[in-house]
Amino acid sequence: MQIFTSLLAAISMSTAAWATDITVALTQENIEVDASFAGAHLTLFGVITGLSEIETKATDIVAVVRGPDADFEIRRMQKKNLIWSAGPAILMEGAPALYLTSSTRPLDEIAPAQDRARFGLGAAFASNSATFIPNNDKAAAILMQTGPAILRSAYIKAAQDRGAFRERSNAVNFKKGALFTITQDLPADTPVGLYTVSVYLYRDGALIAQDEAQLSVNKVGIERRIYELAHNQPIAYGIICVLIALSAGWAAAAAFRR
Repeated sequence: MQIFTSLLAAISMSTAAWATDITVALTQENIEVDASFAGAHLTLFGVITGLSEIETKATDIVAVVRGPDADFEIRRMQKKNLIWSAGPAILMEGAPALYLTSSTRPLDEIAPAQDRARFGLGAAFASNSATFIPNNDKAAAILMQTGPAILRSAYIKAAQDRGAFRERSNAVNFKKGALFTITQDLPADTPVGLYTVSVYLYRDGALIAQDEAQLSVNKVGIERRIYELAHNQPIAYGIICVLIALSAGWAAAAAFRR
């Protein structure tokens, strides 16, 4: 009888976990960037279903805004005699250009370390999927000597310093019942591209539901045409830039002659 009771309890818990869900959406799914763009205010709203109001209050939420991947060059400073100079370049591929995390509490109080590493919960895990490509043999030797972990830490520190990687706890606002909102401020230098907004629902350190939304950041106007030309036709873009520079130089020289 005791075994049967335990089995029923396990089935009930499994059914409850299966019924629990979280659904999220953004107030705006497209952000337009032009010359006057000074940043944007992003609001995510969501609802938790399958839990009572008391159970909902015992849950934790983590939201991660991940920007498009970009390539970065990392150069280790080297000292030769009394002069410091940048060493050979190591290309870092697959790291996000923007990474914003919001949560109900500090992340280490919500999710176990293996979950934080798996889902990228927090800036420390933002560049886990990045790869490093040395430009030459000297760069390869530096990469082998230094190790990717130190380079990742250096990149994360630089991104945090310029505000591209941010973590905020106590950043989830619960409304009536199971409704909640999360706000994030996108900086003025927000890169264009497709963003993923992932939201995770935890209870007692266990992930019980998750959902995600998409955000598109695009340039508009003359900025968009210049951006598309630079990325789709780089040779033509380079020629135009050279012609503009030559014209500006010729105009300046003519003005000084007068």
